[in-house]
Amino acid sequence: MSGQGAVLDRPPLRAPSASLDANPREPDGDAWPRTCVGLELDLEPGARPEVVLVERAAHLLAPARTAHAWSVEERRHAMRAIDQVVGVLTALRGDLLLAERDAGAWRTSGDPSFEAWRARTSRAGAGAVRSQVRQAEAAAQLPAVREAVVAGATTTAHLDALARVVAQAAPPVQAALAAPAVQAELVDAARRMDAPTFARAAARVAARLDPVAHERSHQAQRAARFLHLADTPDGTRINGLVDRMAGHRLRLALEAVSPRPAQDDDRTPEQRRADALDTLAEKVLAAPETLSGAAVRPHVSFHMTEATWAGLRALRSAAAEVDADASAFGGLEPVALDDGSPVPLSEVARALCDCELTRIVLDADGAPLDVGRTQRTYTGAQRRAVVARDRGCGWNGCAAQARWCEVHHIRWWDRDTGPTSVDNGVLLCSFHHHEVHRRDLAIRRVSAPPGDPPGTRYVFTDPTGRALSPPPPGPSRAP
Repeated sequence: MSGQGAVLDRPPLRAPSASLDANPREPDGDAWPRTCVGLELDLEPGARPEVVLVERAAHLLAPARTAHAWSVEERRHAMRAIDQVVGVLTALRGDLLLAERDAGAWRTSGDPSFEAWRARTSRAGAGAVRSQVRQAEAAAQLPAVREAVVAGATTTAHLDALARVVAQAAPPVQAALAAPAVQAELVDAARRMDAPTFARAAARVAARLDPVAHERSHQAQRAARFLHLADTPDGTRINGLVDRMAGHRLRLALEAVSPRPAQDDDRTPEQRRADALDTLAEKVLAAPETLSGAAVRPHVSFHMTEATWAGLRALRSAAAEVDADASAFGGLEPVALDDGSPVPLSEVARALCDCELTRIVLDADGAPLDVGRTQRTYTGAQRRAVVARDRGCGWNGCAAQARWCEVHHIRWWDRDTGPTSVDNGVLLCSFHHHEVHRRDLAIRRVSAPPGDPPGTRYVFTDPTGRALSPPPPGPSRAP
């Protein structure tokens, strides 16, 4: 490009006047090396390298105004070069941020944290600064990834996605991510994937390295869940927070009843989602299953390899207490959603209890060769029989009605090879179904004491034999 050539051939520039620098302050001594981020600036005595670098970059703006006259290859080459420069400057900024933070001089400013000081002095805002610091820390911990960003092999968007995973990981996982082989795996994935896809791939790597930490994070999300419905003069306000898995199911359900808008559909995306939620409520209330008590499982696909399936079966409880030893599952490829996001172990265990299992055999290129048959789901007749016997959630003291409950295999279908039979089924609400798998509870059926309301009673015990939510006192016997 002739325009670019004119800029690159420009002789070295003098240090700009004070008008170009709002706070001119000469560094003590030669604070910057004569080479700035690998670019020979050929500075004149007294020139400040960082200011000269900014001024030279500014000279690229004039020829860029004629970019519409460049060839396609010239524009693309320039954009690739700029992307690489952004990567180099991001790495440079990260080094400076960490050095400034570690020096501690910001503590005298009265700001509560380094991030607050940086947000105030840079005027970038707290969110942007947190992202910058995350990227800086990730680049420092993962030098191979940093080199890939500097070399232009991957982008700063990939670095930011990985930085979020690293920031949420426990120290042992951060150390495992820094292993040369894992860094090479991450860099290779970043070369092949766009940033959102890479973010899910990096999350799967972290889940593979520490499935217990991934499960603990999921349980923390569940503990923070809430949903508020408030009737106000201007309508019913909905406010809530759910875990990522519940959010995924809700998003799929909303999309399922939200067809592509027609040409004359002027609703906003927010309005379409609100209408979709109303449609879901209408469908549930109108469905025959709602009246009969039979449950319809959500259509969410979990994908797992043969090795992962074998690991789940070998592990006595894939969703036992989150601090238990999960070494039998560690290192295996995590179970994933359609988009590649890793699934927490307790969610896998709960879904395996009552889902459609399809075997798909793939060849070396990933093409399907054979699709097995669906099995182990309770039929409508079996569900109605379980409902007629249990009448509601089998957890003692839970008032959840049968139509909101799911059928759980007392002897797990996958782990204990339990049959899909009425005798081996127990009705549980979604919450207590999740608790049974999370705590690895054993269930024993007992008959209801005389005079009690109809419905079967159950005894739930944890792996130590301690009873949870025992049935009320009174004569009972095994049926």
